[in-house]
Amino acid sequence: MQGWHEKFRVAPVTVCLVGLSVAVYVLEVFLLAREGPSGLSRWALSGRALQEGMYWTLVTHLFLHGSLLHLMVNVLALWFIGPEVEMMLGRMRYAVTYFVSGVAGGLLQTAFSAPTVELVGASGAVCGVLLAFVVAYPQMPLRALLFFILPVSMKARTLGWGLIVVSLLLAVLGILPQIGHLAHLGGALAGAALTYWWLPPAAARRRIPGTESERAADEEELLRRVTEEGGIEGLSRQERKVLERLAERRPRR
Repeated sequence: MQGWHEKFRVAPVTVCLVGLSVAVYVLEVFLLAREGPSGLSRWALSGRALQEGMYWTLVTHLFLHGSLLHLMVNVLALWFIGPEVEMMLGRMRYAVTYFVSGVAGGLLQTAFSAPTVELVGASGAVCGVLLAFVVAYPQMPLRALLFFILPVSMKARTLGWGLIVVSLLLAVLGILPQIGHLAHLGGALAGAALTYWWLPPAAARRRIPGTESERAADEEELLRRVTEEGGIEGLSRQERKVLERLAERRPRR
């Protein structure tokens, strides 16, 4: 696993978001101990907060979390997936994707909730980052923990569609209403839409090849990008590993 210094070098926005989320949670614990739940109402997102003109809650709610487990799930997902998306989109577009996804998810959840229901958490923003990854690497094989217990292998595209469909079904059926399913859905759709808009067609078709012909085509595209688009700076870690394997396979003179 990469250390903080190496991670900051390649993905400073991700490290800052993770660090800020952890720091705010520590402050949140002290605030709850001193003032109780009412101390967070000024920073959590709700219909009532927006009606009263507290529009900053559209952003501040992303850094509050309902429990340590809630924080850990979001932070770990962002820590592992965020750097790939940050290198793929660039720092500014990555940050925009994160916050727009979080705000979109928050607004969708709030629109279908009672005005007094308060929303906290970065789940919508993280789902947006995840779908950005899915759009760029739909064929990437991933391992996910089903119900946080069972390890399941699937392609990124399957995970993305699963997140969208399951979030919608859980919201419609009212299952686990304490979870912001519509925030997940809104964030995922916003992240996917932004990535489709920003990525050039060639980048949007990137994948981990499954056949020899697909592998050769992807390797040719990777070499073209390196030679014609200014070196390896724009490559993700996965693509750099592929490039290293290509170099190792070339005959030495």
